[in-house]
Amino acid sequence: MSYHVCPRDCYDSCGMVLQYGRLVGDSNHPFTSGFTCGKAALSLRQVSYPERITKALVRTKKGFEKISIDKAISIAAEKLSSNKVYRIDYSGHMGLLSRFFHQRLLRRLGAPELVWDICSTAGDVALMDGVGSIWGCDIDAIKDSDFVIIWGANVAYSSIHAYTWAKQAGEVFVIDPVKTPTAESFFHVPVNPGGDVALSLQILRELDAMGYEVPFCVDDFGNLEHISGVSSETAHLLASKLANSSRPFVFIGYGFQRQWNGAMAVRLVASILSVIDQSDRFYFDRPYHGIDVDYIRLKGQEPSKETLNWTLLSKQLKDVTDATFLVLNANPVNTLPGRRQLVETFQNSRNTVIVHDMFMTESAQVADVVLPAKHYLEFEDLVASYGHRFLAFNEKGLEPPPDAMSNMELARELARQLKLEQSELYETDREVINGALRNLGIDYEFMKEHKIYRLPDPAKPGPVNWPEIAQIRHSSYKTAEGSYMLLTPVGRLRIHSQYANVLKEVPLLEINPKDAQKLSISNKEQVNIKNNRGSLEVVCKVTDKVPPGVVRLEHGFWADAEKPNVNDLVEPTLQEYSGGSQIMWTFVNIEKGE
Repeated sequence: MSYHVCPRDCYDSCGMVLQYGRLVGDSNHPFTSGFTCGKAALSLRQVSYPERITKALVRTKKGFEKISIDKAISIAAEKLSSNKVYRIDYSGHMGLLSRFFHQRLLRRLGAPELVWDICSTAGDVALMDGVGSIWGCDIDAIKDSDFVIIWGANVAYSSIHAYTWAKQAGEVFVIDPVKTPTAESFFHVPVNPGGDVALSLQILRELDAMGYEVPFCVDDFGNLEHISGVSSETAHLLASKLANSSRPFVFIGYGFQRQWNGAMAVRLVASILSVIDQSDRFYFDRPYHGIDVDYIRLKGQEPSKETLNWTLLSKQLKDVTDATFLVLNANPVNTLPGRRQLVETFQNSRNTVIVHDMFMTESAQVADVVLPAKHYLEFEDLVASYGHRFLAFNEKGLEPPPDAMSNMELARELARQLKLEQSELYETDREVINGALRNLGIDYEFMKEHKIYRLPDPAKPGPVNWPEIAQIRHSSYKTAEGSYMLLTPVGRLRIHSQYANVLKEVPLLEINPKDAQKLSISNKEQVNIKNNRGSLEVVCKVTDKVPPGVVRLEHGFWADAEKPNVNDLVEPTLQEYSGGSQIMWTFVNIEKGE
């Protein structure tokens, strides 16, 4: 029997036990309590999946050919030493060592820093500006709440524990443009995409009318109901229930803060709670409080002064040549906005792409060298959740293929091949864990024995710092930039593109019946969605779960790297306020397929 914790990019970070060939929930885990989502079963299937990469591959004129791992490391090291080096990584494995340790090597090789701005940056910046903390309370605060708002999150897919506890809570309202499975389970408040700032102002106006202190006149912002799509009666209902609740809870999701005004929306949502003197009754994010992450990724090194942005990466790398890209913990050729440009950069004959992965992802398809990676059940690591307070130890439960390596092993092997002398490049996993945990007074041996450690709580929100009126007004409304708003959320069992090769699902474009009728489109008919960035043929699903003017297409489906992908249509741009991504602000036109 071995102990594990799911390291996928997910709120819950479930504790699990591998026993008798089955991966089951740890009933003693203080947060997940033995319950896991369906992704756990998919994880185990990945280990022995027939298409798993178990040997190193190198591109030749005939295609990919298997070579020894020693030869592959030698080729990779030669390319890293002779070209400008770029680190291409993200959140495919959220283990603390798997996500950060290799950065020591790449920083030593002169790679630019990579700003991971695509996910929660907008909300993080907004909350720090507005209330001084990105953390109010953990997700499990839902359990003792008498009124819950799930704002812009489909927790039925993204946090099965939040969804389960919400069903046990008092009244639950879900604010979302789409009638998601979460919205169907509770009281749905459909808001127009981009209308969250306006709805927040509506609620503040109602609270002001009730006698709460709001430091500006909300009536000055015009017809908020038209912008948000939410009636004044519903806004009053939300405000009164918040005001009359003794323990409200607002789950602030990530989707809506990835729109053009997402940061301001999050800042105003948190300010609503401050107005009713419940400033800490929200969940958005949880930092690695108490863990020395800089020790893992830097250990005394200075960060590079050159930076790149994950959201803008395809654009920023457009003209780069004579470069070596080391890709790990990510499948950017599938998931990045504007990924078509990235394909062209990777395929430039003057560049070299090295991919470390378990499967032939789209990124691996355009690589020059592919190195086999270990599954998380095959090596030790620590996982800290961003949804709860429990740090957990992931044991080695299975033997990996002989040539497979963890990210840490790969970094150390490349450093040896490059004959680098800096001692921080060769620290063992145990030593890195000891260094990262020293401020907590625990170490590797403690975690290996106890498996779980309760981290200290971060700083609570402070007094609200209200944005300037002009800034709010600037963020309240923006005209549509095309015929249909395209939303591209994740699927139920995929983590972006992870597990897509195992599931083999087919993408479907959800479209409202009124729009389908206007376009003379039938259910299951093929259509072409396009904008000035590209086009994509996809089959329609006619459903009233999406409102008129909005279409929904989950991202992350695998395809040939050369074929169109929904992220071809997404512009790599950042929000003016916060520098967070705005990947949920994409517009398309729709035509009947031929």
